[in-house]
Amino acid sequence: MKDRRRGPECRCYIQPVRPTPYPWRRVAIALAALAIMATVLGPTVSASAAKSSTTTTTLKRSTECTAKQISLSVTGTLGGVTGEEAFTMAITNMSTEECQIHGYPTVRFYTSAGRLLTFSYAHTSVMFRRSSPRVVNLMPGSNANFVVAKHLCDQGIRYVASFFYVLAPYTSGEPMVEHFKGSGVRPMDYCKGSSRGPGQSLEISPLVTSLSQLGK
Repeated sequence: MKDRRRGPECRCYIQPVRPTPYPWRRVAIALAALAIMATVLGPTVSASAAKSSTTTTTLKRSTECTAKQISLSVTGTLGGVTGEEAFTMAITNMSTEECQIHGYPTVRFYTSAGRLLTFSYAHTSVMFRRSSPRVVNLMPGSNANFVVAKHLCDQGIRYVASFFYVLAPYTSGEPMVEHFKGSGVRPMDYCKGSSRGPGQSLEISPLVTSLSQLGK
């Protein structure tokens, strides 16, 4: 086959047409018609196939932990600091796949009648070192940990906390609900006094791989 890309003197686009013997003339015409249809319809069919392939192959599953993959649990209490109380919690990857989690969990306290205690929220405390949230890679069965702390009620208690709920960051679904009674954790009540006082604030640490990362 001649190379059509060589100089302008190339006359390979002009090709002589030889008469086709009669028995094959109709076959040649039919083949020519099919070739024209393939030339016209080919780009449309290819584009349609490419579009379908892109839609199904470009979707990527997020590595962020979902509510169905994790569980939450109270793991202990912290003490030793006058005027403060705290407890620790863990978020465990219960699935068979690795996922990532980061940020600050949502913690809400309620009275026995279901009244939300309107604490303010802080991410600094004498119970843990201040640090910025970092991504925690959770292998199956591993934990991310955090601390919930609060100042004791020096002027007395205004509202008694009965239970609390916790929701992992950037997840949806049902939160974990825990009652103070029987949990081994002292109730964190809403104190009397100014709404801006230390007894009206909850202190929540970021999620970390190990609680030693929050040590003072």
